[in-house]
Amino acid sequence: MPLMVRRDAATPRPTVFKFSVWGMVLWMLLLLAAFGALQYLKVVLSDAPQEMKTVAYPYLVAAFAIIVVCAGCVLRQEWARQTMRILAPLLVLWLLVSGYQMLLGWGQFAKARESVLGQPMADVLLLMIDQSQRTYVFSLIFKGVMVPLLLWLAWRLGQPAIGAQFHQRRRG
Repeated sequence: MPLMVRRDAATPRPTVFKFSVWGMVLWMLLLLAAFGALQYLKVVLSDAPQEMKTVAYPYLVAAFAIIVVCAGCVLRQEWARQTMRILAPLLVLWLLVSGYQMLLGWGQFAKARESVLGQPMADVLLLMIDQSQRTYVFSLIFKGVMVPLLLWLAWRLGQPAIGAQFHQRRRG
């Protein structure tokens, strides 16, 4: 005989959410922020020079803040939705500025190639420069993809249908 459980009428039914692309974007952003936080944490905890650690601290704090806001959005907290609507365009601005700075430094690869041509093991050094340049290009492409994605996320979180899925924090 199956076990029958009576449901109290005062107990609300759990809300089941359908698959959403914006939710996947939030999870992706959460994972990227966690990866970035680990990278900066590794610099902070290593025996790197103090100048590198000083530069890494603000990025570490920002990565943890992004993690908290993304987790709040995944849990459908209203405060996190409002914060992410502000945070996403700020991240876009940061991506654009850092991408522009990367483009300004593009000429350094040609200078680096010229400087290693006469040195011993130049072929190995040229391979390292090529690998660095491929990573650089990948970073620029990634920034280019994230800009419209984050702008779309900020717009989508502002839609009334999405806002209705979020709730105020429960006081307990």
